[in-house]
Amino acid sequence: MQQEKIDNAVAAIAEQGFHIMEGALESALVDEVMDEIRRLEADAVPLSLQNRFHGFRTQRYYDVLNYGEVWQRLAIHPLILPVARAVLGEDCLLNTYGTSIIGPGEGAQRIHVDDGPFIASNSSLRDRPPTGAGQPRRSIVLNTMLALCDFTEAIGATRVVPGSNRLPYPRRDDEADWLAKSVPAEMPRGSVLFFEGQCFHAGGANTTEDRRYAVSIDYCAGYLRTQENFLLSLPRERVAAFPEDLKRLVGLSKSTGGLGHVYNHEPDALMQRVAMPATPQDGQGNPRESGR
Repeated sequence: MQQEKIDNAVAAIAEQGFHIMEGALESALVDEVMDEIRRLEADAVPLSLQNRFHGFRTQRYYDVLNYGEVWQRLAIHPLILPVARAVLGEDCLLNTYGTSIIGPGEGAQRIHVDDGPFIASNSSLRDRPPTGAGQPRRSIVLNTMLALCDFTEAIGATRVVPGSNRLPYPRRDDEADWLAKSVPAEMPRGSVLFFEGQCFHAGGANTTEDRRYAVSIDYCAGYLRTQENFLLSLPRERVAAFPEDLKRLVGLSKSTGGLGHVYNHEPDALMQRVAMPATPQDGQGNPRESGR
C-alpha cells in the first residue's frame, strides 16, 4: 500500500505537475509539529522577512533543523522522501524547509514556479519550450506542502494550475490570468501536496478568522546549489547526529556526478573528524598544486 501511494504520486506529478496524498502524516505526528510551532512562537524565534511576495500576515520559520527533533523526521518521512528521490534522483538535496502559516486577511500570492531561483541564474531557460510537444522539462525541484489543518479554499489552500508543468514559464504580465485559472488544493489535515518545480502555483487568500498551518519541504536535484545553506546554518555536532538520509539531504555526500566532494572524498568524513590540513600538502609538507 505504501509503495502504491508513492507510485501514484510520482505518476500524477509527471502528468499534472502536482498530487495530493491524503492520510500521509499520522495524527500524532501532526500534533508534534503543531506543538513545536507553538514553542517557536513562545520562544520568539525570528521569522523570515515579510514582504509582498512572502506575505505580511504569513509566518515563515526557517532553519527548523536547529530546533526540535520532529523536523528531522519530517524531512525523511517514508511517504515523502521516496517521492522526491523518484522525481529528482537518489542524490537530491534539501533545498529549503520551513513553515507556511497564512494568517487571517492575507491576500493571494502571485502565481510563480519554485524552480524560479535556478531559472533566474540561467535566464536562457525561462523562455525555453518544454522538451517536445506537450512534454515537461526535466524536473529539478519538487516542493511539498504538509497540511497541519484542513486546507479549504477559504482558509488559503495552495492554488495550482493543473498541467502547467508542460507549459512555458508564466510571465509577469499574465500571472493574474493564471491565478484566475488556478484551483485550490483542498485536502484534510495530515495530507501532503506534492508540486513539481515547474507547476504554476500560489498561496491562497485567507478569508477566515483562522490561521492556515502548513510546513513546506522543498527538494532539488543533487547538482544544484540549494537556496538554504544548511552546512553553514547547522552546527557540525548537530549534523553528526542526524540520520544518514538527512545527512545526505543537507549535503554530506557527493552527487551522482561527483559534485560536493572534500579532497575527492565523501564530505561526511568531516563529521568523523578526519584530520585534514588547512592547505593541501605533499609528502614533504609543501602546498600541493590544484587542478592536477
